[in-house]
Amino acid sequence: MREFTSIFAIVLGLFVITSLSSTAHAQDFEGVIHYEVMGMSQQQTNSMPYMIKGNKGRIEMNANGKMQAAMLFFPEESRRVIIMEAMNGYMEMPQQKSDDSSNNQSNMKASLTGETKTIAGRECEVLRTETPNNVIEACMAKGMGSFMMPQDPMGKSEAPAWAKELFSQNAMPLEVVEIQNGNRTVQMKATKIEEKTLSDDLFTIPDGYRDMSGMMKKMQRGNQ
Repeated sequence: MREFTSIFAIVLGLFVITSLSSTAHAQDFEGVIHYEVMGMSQQQTNSMPYMIKGNKGRIEMNANGKMQAAMLFFPEESRRVIIMEAMNGYMEMPQQKSDDSSNNQSNMKASLTGETKTIAGRECEVLRTETPNNVIEACMAKGMGSFMMPQDPMGKSEAPAWAKELFSQNAMPLEVVEIQNGNRTVQMKATKIEEKTLSDDLFTIPDGYRDMSGMMKKMQRGNQ
C-alpha cells in the first residue's frame, strides 16, 4: 500500500507546473514538440514531449527513458485525463473555472515586441508581459495551435494574469524566459519539433485501465 501511495503522489507531482485553463482552437500543426523544462531534472528528466492532433493534446512525463504518466487534453469537452502507466489506471479531471478577479490584470502590461527568433527550426515573435513582480518574455509561434498547460491537480493555485495572457494568444510558446532583478532564467524551451501524423490511440484511455478518479476527489477534499 505504501508503494502504491508513493507512485500516486509522484504522478501528481509531475503535473504541478502551473494552472491554466484550456480553450479549443483548431490546430494547424500535428506532431510532437519536445520541451526542456526547468526544474524537471529532479524527476530524472528535463524533457517534456507535447503532442498535438486536431484539438487534442497529450503531455508525457518520462523518467529514465520510460513513460511514467501522461495528461490528455480534450478542450472541447472541458476535460483532462491523467494516465498512470505504472498503476494501469487513469483519473478524469474536469476543467477548473478561473476567477479572473483574483489576478488584478490592471497591473499587467503585455505587448508583442517585434523581436523574432528561430527556435527548433521555427520562427517566433517575443511577447513581453510585465507585472510589478516580474517580467516574462515568451517567443510565440503562429500556426501551431494554442498551448494547453497542465493544471494543479489539487486545485491549490490559480494562474497569474501574465500567464493567462501568454497562453491566450492562439500561438505556441517555443521559449519562456523569466526576468527578475536583471537575471534571465529560461523556464521552458523547445529543443526539437517533429511534424508528423500521430496515432489516435495516443489520445485515448488504454483498454483495461481502471478509473481512479475517486481517489483524486478524496485527496482534493483533504487539501481544502
